[in-house]
Amino acid sequence: MILRINEISGFLHDFERYAQHDGTKYFLTLNTLRPNGTLTIMKYPSGKFTYHRKNENYWDIKEIDIELDMLSDIIWGFRNIINEMIVESTIAQ
Repeated sequence: MILRINEISGFLHDFERYAQHDGTKYFLTLNTLRPNGTLTIMKYPSGKFTYHRKNENYWDIKEIDIELDMLSDIIWGFRNIINEMIVESTIAQ
């Protein structure tokens, strides 16, 4: 669970545990409300994170590299949804 901002690094370390895998990378897709769409965060075997946005206003043409500070801000903003995913994955195991 992400209850404090300093717990984000632990979540990112265990990202693969909560994300889906497509054979190349791990990814986590989050629904956005404003604008309505999705934000997908991806992690490659090298440890590099990227993101991709697709919504009613625009669609990123390609994945965008993401700095750790910005990624932490995104994770913090979506912590309620991510915490639900963490609880569901814990119950499923």
